[in-house]
Amino acid sequence: MKSIYLIKYGKASEAFETRETPMPEPKENEVRIKVEVFGLNFADVMARRGLYQDCPPLPCVLGYEVVGRIEAVGSQVKTLIVGDRVAAFTHFGGYSEYVVMDERGASKITEDMPAVFAAALITQYCTAYFASMKATTVFEGENVLVHAAAGGLGTALVQMLTLRKAVIFGTCSSDEKVEYLRTIGVHHPINYKTSDYREEIKKILGERKIDVIFDSLGGKYIRDGVSMMGPCGRIVCLGGSELLSTANPVIRIWKMLQFGFYHPGLLMMVSKAIIGVNMLKVAENKPEVLFSVLNELIALEKKGLIKHCAGKEYPVAQLAEAHAALENRGTIGKVVVRW
Repeated sequence: MKSIYLIKYGKASEAFETRETPMPEPKENEVRIKVEVFGLNFADVMARRGLYQDCPPLPCVLGYEVVGRIEAVGSQVKTLIVGDRVAAFTHFGGYSEYVVMDERGASKITEDMPAVFAAALITQYCTAYFASMKATTVFEGENVLVHAAAGGLGTALVQMLTLRKAVIFGTCSSDEKVEYLRTIGVHHPINYKTSDYREEIKKILGERKIDVIFDSLGGKYIRDGVSMMGPCGRIVCLGGSELLSTANPVIRIWKMLQFGFYHPGLLMMVSKAIIGVNMLKVAENKPEVLFSVLNELIALEKKGLIKHCAGKEYPVAQLAEAHAALENRGTIGKVVVRW
């Protein structure tokens, strides 16, 4: 079978190599999946740039989620059978034609579920659900800011916040994305490249403050976010894409310092919270939580409470182009690659 290896850090056009690898055989509690599509995430971009500390040593195969069909099962597998179509969390290794994994990491999906949405369920929607329903609770009527709201994670967060009946503010990088945000339910979309999002929010809220912020950018956005929140405010940190804006290590260190320094006592005095969410760590340490969240999301989809997301599908020959588009914020919704 074919697997796509990350062989060196740097440009997407130079970082990957397709190799022939042995077909994996499932153990007694494992399944083998013939991959239909694998998903791309911003963590993949950070790994390619050498900025993701959880990335395995090179050469390695990236990929957190796949959508495909069960081709073989181990002797003790009880929940899945050959032929089932599944969405699965792979914890690296997803850029392959076939993957083998514990049966608990795969959930059966319908034949008509779009592959883009199924892949997004595994990472973006699980992250959004965990962040907004478990790590903190968003209450009806709260003012909530979502950074990078037009991306895969942002789209999923908007849907979760719509369920919570929050007032949603969303930042994005183009007027095209502003229109997209309006269609998915963002009450106040803001193009941060043409206006200061902080000033725009002040105009709308007046003396009121933001209650919750979901931040996948990091750097100065965390510090700014803490100052924008009122008492009982929560900021949920979901990533650090701002660190990719420069290759200069000195400037990158400066951007790290821009996160700010916060003493628990001071946060307690103003009743503000800074929460970190890393779903890879959740999957590693509490897989039952991840699988519970995934199954709850599938149930919501069956009830029609969450909608299929926008996205873009690339053929495997255009993996480098897909990486570059994601890195340069040129995508809307989820990005997947099809074998």
